[in-house]
Amino acid sequence: MARGSEIVAISVSPRQVRIELVNDHRLDYESHRTALERECDLIIEASGDALELPVPTCPEWQVSDLVGHLGDVFTFWRTQLEAASPGAPAEPASRGVPAGADILEWLEGARAKLRHALTGRDPEDPCWNWSGEDLTAGWVCRRMALESAVHRYDVEISVGLPTPIDRDLAVDGIDEWIGVHLATDVPVTPEVSLGGVLCLACSDDAAAWTVEVAAGRLRWREGRAPADAVLVGSASDLYLFCWNRRPVEALELTGNRDVAAAWSSLTV
Repeated sequence: MARGSEIVAISVSPRQVRIELVNDHRLDYESHRTALERECDLIIEASGDALELPVPTCPEWQVSDLVGHLGDVFTFWRTQLEAASPGAPAEPASRGVPAGADILEWLEGARAKLRHALTGRDPEDPCWNWSGEDLTAGWVCRRMALESAVHRYDVEISVGLPTPIDRDLAVDGIDEWIGVHLATDVPVTPEVSLGGVLCLACSDDAAAWTVEVAAGRLRWREGRAPADAVLVGSASDLYLFCWNRRPVEALELTGNRDVAAAWSSLTV
């Protein structure tokens, strides 16, 4: 089963108030592992003849820089999985592409080591992450699948052949964007505000989120609710909009444009 079942729950923490009313959008561990493999295959395939091309969605980067970044990311999180120490991050033995190495072969090696670290592991196995919540291998697997999906899109934009992110993975990604990234960062950036309530609604899925950010506090609920601005689009376009990969013009906007545009200022 890729998605969780319907739930009705209210939880309160020092970081946020979250009201869940629709579905658990998080994919399961094996779905994340499968997505990670798929996205990595596409990155390596698209990068082969494109290493010197600029990446429009990552200013000042060439595709080779993106490949190097992704290899370092894989190495870092593989190290955390192997350390299995949720109390503090572990330092990788090395960082960066070794001198004289073929960068795509190095990425493939980093990917293979990450795959090995994830294979056969219980999603509940302990592992550090920067959010301070859900300190498990499952958190890392989810993050790596989503990281790879966004960077696959970056590479494809560079070669002029962008394709959407898988719908279920994109829905999961929006959920992670709000429930992990914003939930971690908003409390430490009290100056950030949407200036109103924003609703994100998928045109190709029942998923929707209604979000308010003000004075260092994140309040959100799953599902549609009264909002100052509503953005409707495919799950892929909405998720890529969260990461400033798609413009607001790619979505259908109803209501206050300033509230919708302020979403981009929340990028972490």
